Order: sequence, then structure tokens, then C-alpha cells
Amino acid sequence: MMARAQHLSAPAATHKGFSLVEVLVALLVLSIGLLGLAALQTTSLQFNTGSYHRTQATFLAYDIIDRMRANIGVVADSDGTAYDQPASTDVTMSTDCDTADCTSAQLAIYDVRKWYERTVVTLPGAATSPPTIQVETGNQVTVTISWMEQDLQKTQSWVVQL
Repeated sequence: MMARAQHLSAPAATHKGFSLVEVLVALLVLSIGLLGLAALQTTSLQFNTGSYHRTQATFLAYDIIDRMRANIGVVADSDGTAYDQPASTDVTMSTDCDTADCTSAQLAIYDVRKWYERTVVTLPGAATSPPTIQVETGNQVTVTISWMEQDLQKTQSWVVQL
């Protein structure tokens, strides 16, 4: 009977399976991998948001440039009463050109004010550093737009010849 008891204990030593330490190590490796994946996803989202803001800024710049091309007669007045607006926040509209007839100069002021409002709504932090439009001699136009991206101010300028 003694031999039989020894025979039963021998197969118990050859059991196969995972120990608790092995499971914990595997869980640790999986957790580190998942944290890395989450960090990658967060970084991707931040870069995607930055790309979206740059795209919107470009869209807004080309929007006002196209409006200036359509109303070319008042682009070069350079007295700060039409498209030449060093501070677009100072522009006040006297006429709503959506509902009433406007002169070219009134349309220019209306375009700049509406463009400023769209910029402030679309880009974060655009109200603190307002967009500007500068017209140089020969209808060279510089449009500058600033916005906040990841707590940093980004500024982009477009220089075009109309």
C-alpha cells in the first residue's frame, strides 16, 4: 500500500498549468500594452484636432480672399474702411447686405464683419487675437489668423496678389 501512495503523489508534481505569478505578469504586460494604445489614440486625436483647425483657418482665409476678388473695386482703398482692416474687431456694420442692397464699400465692411464672426466661432482663441487683413500697394493682400492649439497660440498668414 505504501508503494501505491508514492505512485499517487508523483503525478501531482507533473501537473501542467499557470501559476498565479505567471498570470499576474501576463496581466501586467497586457495592461502596459493597453496604456500605450490609449496614449497613441490620445495623441492621434490631438493631432487630428490641430489639423482640423489649420484646415478651417485656411478655408476662412480663402473665403475672405475670394470675397475680395469678387468686390475688387474697394480692395485698394487702404484707409481702413473696406477690406483693409488691421483690427477686424473694430468693424461695425451699418447695413445688412443679406436683406438690403449695398454699395461695394458697404459690402466690403459687411464681408469683413461676418468673416470675423465666423472666425471667432470656428477657431478657439481667435477672439483674443483677432484676424487681420492688410492691403499693400498693387493689391497684395496679407490675411493673418491666430488661434489656440494645445495651449499654444498658432498664427498663420496668407499673402496673395489679387
